[in-house]
Amino acid sequence: MGIYDREYYRDGSRGSGWFSGIAPVCKTIIAINVAVFLLQILFRESFPTEWLDARGSDVLRHGQVWRLVTSSFLHDSHGFLHIAFNMLALWFLGRDVEEIYGGREFGLMYLAGAVVSTLVFCLIDSMSPAAIQAPAIGASGAVFTVVVVYTMYYPTREILLMFFFPMQMWLLLVLILAGDLLGLIQSIQGSRFAGTAFASHLGGAAYGYLYKRYDLRFSRLAWSWRRKRRPRFRVVSAESAGDSISRSAPPTVNLSSPMGATESRRSSSVAVEEDDIEERLDEILAKIAREGREHLSEEENRILEEASRRARNRRRERI
Repeated sequence: MGIYDREYYRDGSRGSGWFSGIAPVCKTIIAINVAVFLLQILFRESFPTEWLDARGSDVLRHGQVWRLVTSSFLHDSHGFLHIAFNMLALWFLGRDVEEIYGGREFGLMYLAGAVVSTLVFCLIDSMSPAAIQAPAIGASGAVFTVVVVYTMYYPTREILLMFFFPMQMWLLLVLILAGDLLGLIQSIQGSRFAGTAFASHLGGAAYGYLYKRYDLRFSRLAWSWRRKRRPRFRVVSAESAGDSISRSAPPTVNLSSPMGATESRRSSSVAVEEDDIEERLDEILAKIAREGREHLSEEENRILEEASRRARNRRRERI
């Protein structure tokens, strides 16, 4: 996630259209799903569903890996409930998850959840002696990834089941997953549950748990890879920086003048590359979400101050 994707870095003039403002990536995913659904209805006979859905034999035996993604943007075109439930859950829960991780990271997490959940379905379907043979379509697996991450952040939040019965998220999720597990076992044994890919639900939920539990953010992986390719940076205090400067040359800044004080503050700033501070800021904000700001180290607080300073400078440049 980029540092300027965050709410306090955004330009307020961008407006409040569909693809800006709150949860733009979540809204984009919903728009794509709805658009594909309308195409399925309009071109029911000619729409290439058979080239986009997911079957174990096509993915594993014939290497048609694109189906791991495309199948998650298809829905049952014979009714509206399938896409309606998926998109409502994605909107009501996904926007909070996107706010936590940022748009770029949320989008990557969603797509990864789609790939993992569909792959789990294909693996179980191909290994089962009573293979379902029906293709997997729908965003349910990726949505389950989002639902699990949301529940791990807000386990005691209440939602209205069937728009009437209040229930905490953790209990609702346990009941749903227990039903999916039972349905998967029975389908493997030969029972038929038309229209339900239980393995995909459970695969997406498992990925969501691992993603949140072990903080498997793509921005962290990218930052770790970049760190191996270039020298690591350090954040030093003004005192440490002063000691280092004094060993090489005497300071020439006049602290008694306002300009001198400004230069002194700049010399103690975090001199890091933009990509580095972005990734460190991701880690720090995730730590604040988990533990609170009072648990930040002195170095982490200095990085927050540097990020805030850069944000103020960018705002001044726009004026």
